[in-house]
Amino acid sequence: MAWIQARYQPTTLFSLRPSWATSSGGKSLLLPSPYALKTAVLDAAIRTSGLPQAEKAWPWIRDMGIGVQLPPQIVVTNLFAKILRLRRNPATPGSADAGPFQKTIAYREYVYHPKPLTLAFAVPDDQVAQLGDWLAQISYLGKRGGFMQLLAAPAPLEEVSGFVLLTADVNNFPLNGLVQQLDDCDPQMKFVEANIYDSKKPKRVVRHVVLPYRLAKSSRAYSLYEYNGR
Repeated sequence: MAWIQARYQPTTLFSLRPSWATSSGGKSLLLPSPYALKTAVLDAAIRTSGLPQAEKAWPWIRDMGIGVQLPPQIVVTNLFAKILRLRRNPATPGSADAGPFQKTIAYREYVYHPKPLTLAFAVPDDQVAQLGDWLAQISYLGKRGGFMQLLAAPAPLEEVSGFVLLTADVNNFPLNGLVQQLDDCDPQMKFVEANIYDSKKPKRVVRHVVLPYRLAKSSRAYSLYEYNGR
């Protein structure tokens, strides 16, 4: 196995709801989950190399090890936003908001990364060049609209010291840190289960990852997390 790294500069605020969050309670993870990163690579593979090649590559995409270098600070904006929700009951004829949707409010969180996001991927040696091509095609991560700009061509990585491994099994939890529940692909997940146009549901596992952050400041409008070191 070989490691390859890619550095992305977020150009908009990032948002990705945990799998357990409801549409009304839109809390956000602080960074992309392994599942989001792997499906982003799969999407790039399908768009640029075609469905047959993407399906053939799915086993090693699914099994990729993933690490991330964290910025010194992360800021989360907390707000309530107006949204449109599909009606359960018909609107009163002649009402101001008649139609298939009703107006309501929902809680949302948006994450600001002040520094580039450096990601590391562990793949078979003969797939490094292929993964590099697909990583160059990724333009957003997390919720659609969380745009990222690749800063340089993906490059081989000698070691992953300094990276937080998102796909490694955790035996001992650090006492000082922030726990995030991140989705990942089940080791037995098949390509048909990753296909959003198929009726089969994707198989996921939840990884509990401790990020070395502490809550430094918070208010009704924001939360500031600072890197705590290890």
